[in-house]
Amino acid sequence: METDLLDAALSTFAATAPEFGPYGLSNHGPMAAEVLGQLGRGDAIAGWVAAYQKHLQPAPPAAKPLTEEEWPAALGVMDRYPEWLALFETEMADRPVAAVVGEWVPRLVPGIVAAALHGLIRTAHGLRALGEADSSARRLEVATGLAYWAARYQELPGPPVLIGHQGVPEALADLPYLPEETPPEFLISAMVAHMADISDEFEQAVASLGAGGDALALLDALAVGGARAYLRNAADGHAIALVHSVTGPLALELVLPWLAEEDRDAAVAYAWQAVAAVHVVYDINRHDSDAVGDAPLERDALIERALASGDPHALKLTEAALRCYARTHEPALLRAAADAAARFGG
Repeated sequence: METDLLDAALSTFAATAPEFGPYGLSNHGPMAAEVLGQLGRGDAIAGWVAAYQKHLQPAPPAAKPLTEEEWPAALGVMDRYPEWLALFETEMADRPVAAVVGEWVPRLVPGIVAAALHGLIRTAHGLRALGEADSSARRLEVATGLAYWAARYQELPGPPVLIGHQGVPEALADLPYLPEETPPEFLISAMVAHMADISDEFEQAVASLGAGGDALALLDALAVGGARAYLRNAADGHAIALVHSVTGPLALELVLPWLAEEDRDAAVAYAWQAVAAVHVVYDINRHDSDAVGDAPLERDALIERALASGDPHALKLTEAALRCYARTHEPALLRAAADAAARFGG
């Protein structure tokens, strides 16, 4: 039953553009619908889709797929999104999914911060859905996520060469800040582009993290650091941005099983680089004491609060936080999810 409900939702969203509104906000519809199923609330998918799709715009007209010669120059060119989508639709129809993902994700990870990590996040939710049930709607959703990632591809100063000895908490605490005269930008992608203004400092700070160890443990540590940063900075207007410092690395968790072992370390390093950029811009109060707050809510209460909020960020954060909490038992994850549902709701 939930399989049919999610496929219907994905088919609805396939007729919509990957962004909406005058600022080009990411379409969170498919991701949130998939999350509702993961949270055991498939019964809420149809109603949520009906409410959310009112904000969206129609999908752009179809186009011819990019050729092998054309695609490198089309990276990061949003106007070529229809051609990217046609390319990945063809790839997903003609080749095994693992082969497509295994070839293309390593090509795209240097631009993992694309659209505030939403190319990665949308691809990840699509892959989890496809791993549970193979259908044309789910294959198209993976193609759409990859196409969006490619069209919004955005590199940061690097590459991330992890030659240091710090753990995640120390590396996050020692990140630089942007200069005070940096102009404010509305979009997260525009703000992280200012890493070019402090490229040497940023590259050195990224390199301070020690390489090696368990990939999932590092992603969990990044998510915990993001939750703590969220709690320190949410009241200052940085809540939405810092949600992605949790959901971004935990999205990569869903992609890693599809990658060859030799490609996983690079993917994790680029995820760290992207999360570090978000912290540079938005974790302004990083040396403040962590907000303690109330005791974390239980799982069912968190899910109900997120659903009542009607907000896709709150839904995605809640699912990711619960997944990470099951391994780390870090209460900041649940506190951040509860705060987001209350803060973004209504």
